[in-house]
Amino acid sequence: MLGEMPRIANRYAIDGHDAIADLDARSGGRAPFEHALDAHAVTPSNLDAEESTTRKGAKLLQVGFLVHSSFMIRRFGTIHAWLGGGRERAEMTALAAEAGREILFLTDRELDERIGDIEVLLCGVAPRAIDGSGAFDWSRAKSLVLLQMLGSGTDSLWPATGLPSRVLVANTRGVHVPEMRDHGLALILGFERDLFRFGEQQRSHEWATRPTGTIHGKTLAIIGLGVVGHAIAEAASALGMRVISAHASAPYDLAAMLAQADYAVVLVPLTPKTRGMIGPRELAGMKKSAVLIVMSRGGIVDESALGAALRANALRGAALDVFDEEPLPKTSPVWDTPRLVITPHVAGLTHDYIRRVTRVALDNVARIERGEPPTTLISAARGY
Repeated sequence: MLGEMPRIANRYAIDGHDAIADLDARSGGRAPFEHALDAHAVTPSNLDAEESTTRKGAKLLQVGFLVHSSFMIRRFGTIHAWLGGGRERAEMTALAAEAGREILFLTDRELDERIGDIEVLLCGVAPRAIDGSGAFDWSRAKSLVLLQMLGSGTDSLWPATGLPSRVLVANTRGVHVPEMRDHGLALILGFERDLFRFGEQQRSHEWATRPTGTIHGKTLAIIGLGVVGHAIAEAASALGMRVISAHASAPYDLAAMLAQADYAVVLVPLTPKTRGMIGPRELAGMKKSAVLIVMSRGGIVDESALGAALRANALRGAALDVFDEEPLPKTSPVWDTPRLVITPHVAGLTHDYIRRVTRVALDNVARIERGEPPTTLISAARGY
């Protein structure tokens, strides 16, 4: 039988490191940007409000870990994985071997047959029922301790029908913070310096000069102030932008933020609450000179409404790295939307992505074995 879990003393870490301590060290406990946590006012503030929200969420996750976990400190056996192709498998196998672990990769049928005996399962996206009937039946996961998603988004998992409440669910958020920061800034600067239009001129052999702008003094709204949002906010602030922001788990006035924005970057996770949260009404409230950038998940912004706004010159431009349907079908009208920059879900893609996510997963396994919560534990109630 499994014994009682010992108490945890350490502070919950966000996105692979202690984001609060990291911010404290770099900004003296004060944010270099503004917050829109108040539903109607955007006023200069320190991090107290957000730290309170973050710490409360962290504490609740940690308390939940203690309450519903009854795992003794012991070593797991084989780690099972259900995901993609050969190169990824070979690299993960080698990394696991370095840590003295074994990863067994399963087919759809093997996962269906063995789910009752699996303790640790790594998934790229959530599996579906083998008979094609829909959601996977997690009620058979009688031995499952950790369900480790190998990505930031877990929207493919929910509602996780039948998943026992004792199962710990974790993701690998934070492994691509520098890349996503750079991608967001590249898009902002590309629009401000008119690089995309100059690229069109080059392809048509057109020499036409015109003045371009500077982001200094412009307002950047960050919708979803996690660790990626913090990284973008700090970099943008250093370049002279005025940054307003809202944490996904705190109340805020979305319309008021979008109305102020010269640039808006959407980083909230996809949940039932955020699906379609930016539609015709929200887009209509933005400045005609504004640019909307979406880098978290497709489905948050109404793509049809965005296309209509761009065709009507109601927005200066937009950039999408994520889409409601991926890969984006070749017949999709989104491809031909004017002043829309499309990147194929690569904002967080890195050359060593498999190494990074595998190390997070192996670290989470080791933490549970030591009686500690996974570093990237997520809330099933919130869906992220």
